[in-house]
Amino acid sequence: MSPRGGSQSDLRTANRQRVIDTLSRRGALTQADIARMTGLAASTVSNIVSDLSDLNLIRKEDSLGGPHGQQISLVPTAGLVLGIELGHRHLTLAIANLAHDIVAYSRSSLPHAHSRSTDLALLNSELDTLVNNQRIKRSDILCAGLALPAPIDLAQRRITSNQVMPSWANIDAVEATEKALGLPVYLDNDANLGAVGEQVWGAGKGIDDLVYLKLSDGIGSGLVLGGQLYRGADGSAGEVGHITIDERGAMCRCGNRGCLETVASVPAIVQLMRPVFGPDVTIEDIIQLAHEGNTACIRVLEDTGRLVGMSLANIANTVNPRAIILGGSLAEAGDILIGPLQTVLSRYAVRGVAENLQFMPAALGIRSHVLGAVSLALTHAPTI
Repeated sequence: MSPRGGSQSDLRTANRQRVIDTLSRRGALTQADIARMTGLAASTVSNIVSDLSDLNLIRKEDSLGGPHGQQISLVPTAGLVLGIELGHRHLTLAIANLAHDIVAYSRSSLPHAHSRSTDLALLNSELDTLVNNQRIKRSDILCAGLALPAPIDLAQRRITSNQVMPSWANIDAVEATEKALGLPVYLDNDANLGAVGEQVWGAGKGIDDLVYLKLSDGIGSGLVLGGQLYRGADGSAGEVGHITIDERGAMCRCGNRGCLETVASVPAIVQLMRPVFGPDVTIEDIIQLAHEGNTACIRVLEDTGRLVGMSLANIANTVNPRAIILGGSLAEAGDILIGPLQTVLSRYAVRGVAENLQFMPAALGIRSHVLGAVSLALTHAPTI
């Protein structure tokens, strides 16, 4: 074969793999979506889609928009992937096939100050229960994505803060989890994966520039810029929870004073409301009471929205997103929190940033992070 012919063959193979990788990462797409995301010509995409269809590697959904308006996705195969979200107080698992169909899901509580050894033991136990209940073989799981609620050094595969999850700090988190599961594991921060989850599965689908904001025990954000997750030089982009609100304020677990987390996170709000409602009050109680009209609960959630809005204005002015998606347990407060947040952000963001900015709750709710972990695993799973 001539060098020219070999070069053309290599190019066709590479282009086909780009289409497969995009479908694996993003799920069902139209041919126009594929062309935009891969940078390939529409005619090239059409030819590749035809070839993949002949090989029974893709499936097409019925559409009124003609063949180019059809949603195209990979055909489910024997391969499955696992998404894991290990939070401050919960463990969530999701299993999906290569066509992005969720075939199993579970969520369980974790005790306060849980340790790495108990986390990994529970992970194995919960996974066994999940696959047995769904009649799935663990051997069919190709790889796993892991979401941790902390800044991540991807090169070292470790948490960079000793204060967030101490028993997971200063170790290779991927190696520890792979050893426990017997699977390849891929790691990222939970807010980053929340952004991916919402972009692939939820409210951010079709939006190339967005901020996903997690408001929960901690506060963090995931940034999608130009259609790609932006992690920063060292993996710590989006740590909005540690923007300084009051330099004379309370000490934060990061070592600074007056961070947003010290006044607007779930623990800060619950601590503030305990003198009113007692030591056992939860954030779910506070949100429910606010929806029922309790003045004190409405006030604290509105104040939280204003504080978060001031911090988000700085991010919005810097990266000019098209949408801000609110996730985490505090997002359940809805308009009580979002209204003041949006008002303050609009006041401090420059006009060109604020006037076309969309606000929306996370469509996936508490599943955003674990489905982002699924998407991370799908990116690395073999498809052909």
